[in-house]
Amino acid sequence: MKADLFLINGQNKDNAFQASGLDDFKLSPKGQIEIDTLVASPDWTLYSVDPAKGMAMLIEMPAGTDLSNSVFVYQDQFDLGLRAAILELDAFIEASQAIAPPSHLSFLFSTGRCGSTLASRIFAKLPDVWSLSEPDYLTNIAMARLTNPRAELVALIRATTLWTCRAPKGQAPTAIILKPRSEATLIAELCQEAFPNSQNVFLYRDLLGWANSIGKLSQRAMDPAIVYAESEFWRDWWDHVMAGQPLTTLEDYFPPDHGPILASEFFTLAWDLRIEGYLNALRRGMNFTAIHYADLNKNREHEAARLLSGCGLPTDYLNMAMEAFDVDSHRGSVSGNATPAMPMPKNQQARATALLARMGKRDYVEARLPD
Repeated sequence: MKADLFLINGQNKDNAFQASGLDDFKLSPKGQIEIDTLVASPDWTLYSVDPAKGMAMLIEMPAGTDLSNSVFVYQDQFDLGLRAAILELDAFIEASQAIAPPSHLSFLFSTGRCGSTLASRIFAKLPDVWSLSEPDYLTNIAMARLTNPRAELVALIRATTLWTCRAPKGQAPTAIILKPRSEATLIAELCQEAFPNSQNVFLYRDLLGWANSIGKLSQRAMDPAIVYAESEFWRDWWDHVMAGQPLTTLEDYFPPDHGPILASEFFTLAWDLRIEGYLNALRRGMNFTAIHYADLNKNREHEAARLLSGCGLPTDYLNMAMEAFDVDSHRGSVSGNATPAMPMPKNQQARATALLARMGKRDYVEARLPD
């Protein structure tokens, strides 16, 4: 079996924060490549899958690249990729059967903006652990969750995860930790079905803390002036952030005469979608260790130990893990704290709080999620 091979000549999207897709690059055809060659080389890394088109894209990274060093895997793939290989999903899934499954796999699900990148860096400090922060394939699959049959999605999650869990040559980790983007929380139980023995953590944050943080991230990713204006900038991000939810969802929360939906209201819906995704998986019998951002900040050693235990790892290397707290886990990325951004205006905070109250939901400032 062969895949179509391309040279990457440039990029087609403004920034890597948008969900990874098959059209992200300017490509020049370079013939074909054996799929067995792609399987054999971990320099060929999974970038994106498109269930609607029935295709997968792999990106060739510079030789020996270790993506466990990446703040965000998708960003380094977007910035540093050399060549692309595109193949049909049927061939992609069939080829995955030649990849040995990880003996110890854990997923770090989250709301995002809640210490999840720090958690990924904590695991990166441990010997024999390979920790990846935000490979983007589960975002693609989450966005297809309402349109594709469950069995197909589970099979695709298994295949994509196997492709992703190929550590660089010379490394033989005993445990692999995957921290996807927050949209993956909506398909957490499908990940468990694909890998029944995986361990699972859920990291989260209170509404206003999360909304303020995502507002700052939005300012760093686009024109800051439009984020808190009545511009409805969220329409360009709806499919990604709301993972394919239909726009008619808005009718459940806003009266027809509501007027423009502000950024903070959009953030509230996004936050609640992730919290409910977690609670739904919990109700259906999935096991998690739930860790609140405030607790991770205040009781670092205790919560770091819970994090390790939640992924089935011993706490023998806790002192080594604690070193991750000494460095900005987003350093070197556009989301790093060094990039200035304004806090959420008071009127926007009030709109977020009012919407949550109208929905009858907790803000999880004091309360904690069950696990």
